[in-house]
Amino acid sequence: MTISNSETRHPSPAADTLLLRNQVLAVAAWLLAWLLVFHDALLSAASVWLINDTFNHCFFVLPVVLYAIWQQRGAVQAQTPRYSALGGLLVLGALLTLALGQAAFIDVLQHLAVFGLLPAMVLFLLGWKVVRVIWFPLLFLLFSVPLGEELIPQFQQITADIAIALLHLIGVPVYRDGLYISVPNGHFVVAEACSGVRFFIACVVLGTAYAYLNFVSRWRALAFALFSVVMPIIANGIRAFGIIYIGHATNMKHAAGADHLVYGWFFFAVVVVLLLVTGHFFSDGHRPWQNRITTIDPGWRRHATRTTLLLAAAPLLLALTLKLVQDQYTETAFDLDHAGLNSVSKEQAQGQNWTPRLETADEFRLGQDAASGAQLFQAIYRHNEAGRELVSWANRVYDIDQWSLKEQTTQPVDGLGAVTVLDLTSLRNRQRLVAYWYVVPNRISSSQTRIKLQQAINTLLLQPSGGGLVAVSLDYRGNNETAHAQLQQVLNSNALRLSGLLQPGQPTSE
Repeated sequence: MTISNSETRHPSPAADTLLLRNQVLAVAAWLLAWLLVFHDALLSAASVWLINDTFNHCFFVLPVVLYAIWQQRGAVQAQTPRYSALGGLLVLGALLTLALGQAAFIDVLQHLAVFGLLPAMVLFLLGWKVVRVIWFPLLFLLFSVPLGEELIPQFQQITADIAIALLHLIGVPVYRDGLYISVPNGHFVVAEACSGVRFFIACVVLGTAYAYLNFVSRWRALAFALFSVVMPIIANGIRAFGIIYIGHATNMKHAAGADHLVYGWFFFAVVVVLLLVTGHFFSDGHRPWQNRITTIDPGWRRHATRTTLLLAAAPLLLALTLKLVQDQYTETAFDLDHAGLNSVSKEQAQGQNWTPRLETADEFRLGQDAASGAQLFQAIYRHNEAGRELVSWANRVYDIDQWSLKEQTTQPVDGLGAVTVLDLTSLRNRQRLVAYWYVVPNRISSSQTRIKLQQAINTLLLQPSGGGLVAVSLDYRGNNETAHAQLQQVLNSNALRLSGLLQPGQPTSE
């Protein structure tokens, strides 16, 4: 296809209008195909947006991004579009992430891949010059991913740390046991709802958008964006401190029950106002839109070829093919040797208050170490299926309504490696160590991330992708160092057999 010099340098207004219209139609058609190909992952994300108030804002991210890019159409049309090899690699990376997410039923990987594919495709098809003028809307797309609640345990600890430090600062006697906080006339717990993650996510989204729209200096915008990350974390710790102090000062007449929620939301509203006022005070101007098309780079006409059409369609076709192949695969069932444990019902397994809370396991097994009295547990997932995964947000290694985490450590086990050990406490002052790890074909680990990835790899390689959770629990009083030493002996005696690495009657490698 050749273009004359007169057409290149002096296109008619009608030709410019036709070009812009074709570009809009091409983008709309591709987005429609994207919706159809990835409808499973998109419906999964939308269900989270709808059910979880933390992510209601995600419904508006894509429309806002499209609007922001449209408002920059003048700047976009003035750039020279080029294909980007790096963009192509990012597209392949997104497709690989999608395949892993589909194989292991990891929703967050699928969501990251599907929404991350959009900016990767823009870079791949149009190049750095175009991306440079719309980089923020493209990155803002990632706020469509319902991600962040994985930080709840860390935020609970941080909130408790800040509250304790402030109580000490003003001289209030306080005792902390894990997430339980006691003052002379009351007891509090930093529950999941008190972690502040919901408030944190809202502030980060709001602060990032405000920084882009109301700061001209990149350094000021970056500083304000970082401020919107740090401020809600500190503010939530202050909120927890305030509630505890009010309860203490009023002899628990206030800051309990409904008051707790009312004070919390009122405080959050004040903090949001403070965030916006701070942004207004330090703002150095508004970012102007370049929505008037004064120049259209001739490269746009040369770029509208069959090659671009094929490159745009290829990732969608590849993703569809991978999905069809995975849907046709039937995996072999996974199992572990009973290792002397007894098969029990889910009700019997969960009748023990220390056992992991797993709702969808195919089989539960319980037993006891004769020498120490430590309790042993296996849960078997014969297949890794959607809604019945070994590693899932719904599965808990311990009952969070009965236990609070004091400390998480690791202990080495001969022939097995390091396993995670949880030091738990309850409001009734009971103490318990729980060591746990996962067993799947080709990997034994306490890391949920590694197990999920291994399950995905096993599925892609047409190997069994089911697995099991193994736990060893020991009740103790007093010094936990003695309890850890006793637990070490139990693990060395039982861990290999519980993991299916030894047959019954075979000696352990002590």
